[in-house]
Amino acid sequence: MAGPEAWALPCNRVAPVSHAPLIPSTAPPARAQAPALLLAAGRGERMRPLTDHTPKPLLQVHGRPLLAWHLQALARAGVPRVVINTAWLGEQIPEYFGSFFGLQRSTEKRQQLSILYSHEGRDFGDALETAGGIARALPLLDADVFWLAAGDVFMPAFGFDSAAVHNFREGGALARLWLVPNPPQHPRGDFGLSETGLALNL
Repeated sequence: MAGPEAWALPCNRVAPVSHAPLIPSTAPPARAQAPALLLAAGRGERMRPLTDHTPKPLLQVHGRPLLAWHLQALARAGVPRVVINTAWLGEQIPEYFGSFFGLQRSTEKRQQLSILYSHEGRDFGDALETAGGIARALPLLDADVFWLAAGDVFMPAFGFDSAAVHNFREGGALARLWLVPNPPQHPRGDFGLSETGLALNL
């Protein structure tokens, strides 16, 4: 079986904290969504020369930037806000998307996603890599649990389901990875799966 690649995960920043409701209610509790962090700071070396003048997450797929597909999925799922980290040509991303992403569909109410930016290139001169980018964005996320996704991956069917956030909080794990099989031209990935479904670092 081809090695899978990580795409999105809810991550625990600290241990979840339980808060008693201020007003008792007999209605079933709503499953709260979590904010999201989209990693968009990389150079995109394998996509050169396309990325010489355009950050990889702004490259178009089916008529819209890769990041727009993620933002649409996040807005549909009711995610309240997203943080996007930037470095290479990073000024182009906030220039394109601004501070909000709106979703308008005839069968649904309008949903709006707040966008914040962690400007690694502007503030540090270069990308801080994955761990550094996450650490820098934590104050903007301001949450104990959050979604994390690579901004340059195309996977429009991913739902960012609030039920997954609820199950993750109940499970007590440090992180949960969603993995997909690698394509034939890139058979070896960074992770594999154990027989019990645990992610293995290859």
